[in-house]
Amino acid sequence: MGIYRYKAKKGLDGVVDGQVEAQDQTEAILKIEQLGLVPLSIDRPDEAQPRMDAPAKVPRRREVSSADVLDFVKKLATLNRAQVELLSSLRILHEQTANPLFRDMILEIYHMTKEGKSFSYALARFPKVFPPLFISLIKAGEASGKLSVVLDQISDFMSREEALKARVRVALAYPVMLCGVGAVSVFVLLNFVVPKLRPILEGMGKELPFFTQWVLQLSIAVNRSWVIVLVLLLAGMAALHMSRGREFLAVVFRKAMNMVPVVRRLSESQELTYFTQALALLLRSGIPALKAFEIAGDTVASSVLRAQLSQACRAIASGEGVAGSLRAHTSLPDFLIRMVAVGEESGRLVEVLEEIAASYRRQIDNDLAFVSSLLEAFLI
Repeated sequence: MGIYRYKAKKGLDGVVDGQVEAQDQTEAILKIEQLGLVPLSIDRPDEAQPRMDAPAKVPRRREVSSADVLDFVKKLATLNRAQVELLSSLRILHEQTANPLFRDMILEIYHMTKEGKSFSYALARFPKVFPPLFISLIKAGEASGKLSVVLDQISDFMSREEALKARVRVALAYPVMLCGVGAVSVFVLLNFVVPKLRPILEGMGKELPFFTQWVLQLSIAVNRSWVIVLVLLLAGMAALHMSRGREFLAVVFRKAMNMVPVVRRLSESQELTYFTQALALLLRSGIPALKAFEIAGDTVASSVLRAQLSQACRAIASGEGVAGSLRAHTSLPDFLIRMVAVGEESGRLVEVLEEIAASYRRQIDNDLAFVSSLLEAFLI
């Protein structure tokens, strides 16, 4: 807990000074707002304030995660609702951000905004952290004067997205763990158990069954070469990572996992959930339909589906209907296309897209429950 001094607006013309005790500046702002005041400035005298006149020279130890961005959006939305001006909000968030790389980014955004650039323009300088979906929504919020509403929508969207990713990761962790445990068990058997049994089996004086002989020969081969195989495997992965990058390895892993039918269905449902949620959010925020489809298509991880959606966008631009373009140029499920056609005809496309996303989220939950029940039965 610390003491925060503040200057706040009271009524139409009054300005008051005071102090509150709080854990951090966000909590202090909330307490000031509860007093019926609008905070204008906040500082903590018992802490040295970071300089905002030059970028901080801190080591860039890690990347900016989606959790960092979500925390940034939530706090910015809170500050915006409290009517704290944007520059003051960025200063506060700069002080509270633990990730040094993200602190530098916020500092650059602060300086560009202070120089007169729009907030969306400053965010667009970091496309790997703030995707086109994020930038377009912020632009719409700036144009309409409803930035706080847009920030709340982005926060809600990202929270649902992170929750979905977490559920899928937890569900897929079990089969990966089982495969790992199984591989270690086989390795221990072939390298430590079977070699001790081999003299006993060979000394029985009888011809061993074919499968037993095969296991003994496999044990000999693994015992002699496992170190070389492991070194070559690690070296190959390191070479691929250095030459092709982490994204290439992630694509290979995703393709390998998609060979499992249940995992493939989970992945497809997850992609469609992201796409429909993003498209509904963009259309609700007033983004033109064609632009919304282009941006929402970028949220899809599958390169094949992205290319198909790009073709559908070109068809929409030439005057074709949305549902017809999706049916002609994509491999999207018939259920989704029919629902889009209903929404297009009734003028309720946003509501229909939100219902589609909710439907796929329920399907993902059902598939995850199915996978969990299978694993429980297998473990028993």
